[in-house]
Amino acid sequence: MNGQASERRRRGAAICIGRLLDLLTRVECAFAVTALCISAGALVADIVSREVFSHGLFGSLRIAVFATALAALSGFAICVATGTHLRISSFDGLIPAAMRPAVIRIGNLLSFAICAFFAYWALFYVRQTMAIGETDPSLGIEVWPLQSILVWMFLSGGLRYLAYGIFPELEPQEADLAQ
Repeated sequence: MNGQASERRRRGAAICIGRLLDLLTRVECAFAVTALCISAGALVADIVSREVFSHGLFGSLRIAVFATALAALSGFAICVATGTHLRISSFDGLIPAAMRPAVIRIGNLLSFAICAFFAYWALFYVRQTMAIGETDPSLGIEVWPLQSILVWMFLSGGLRYLAYGIFPELEPQEADLAQ
């Protein structure tokens, strides 16, 4: 009876974590789409300004670059969430089928540790940029809020890898990209 109750709690926790990760993925996808729309809007505004007023719209190209970078960097966590990240699969056949679940779990926990390491250093980098007050030379805005996506992407990806290491059933199936 104790084992069944423990398994029910574990299954309940996995469902709860899975729902939170799904919500997080939706928010990150909405963020990426919004950033891409801002980028496209800034580029279109610059083109219209060039055609109508014979010169570009100040700062629009820089805004497009920043928005595109934010969308691209948020894609890291989205790729982890959807199983579409790139990985080397040449050695997959070397691992006996019985050991694959354990190796995958170890890989997820190792990936969590790597993401945690990079999140720490990204936070260190962003804090330094904030401390010195570094600004974008053309727009005059501080860049640390934009750089904060580095911390977020590693935290988000790392938390997913940790969840996959603890609850392997949550891990998405890898997409078959090119064969």
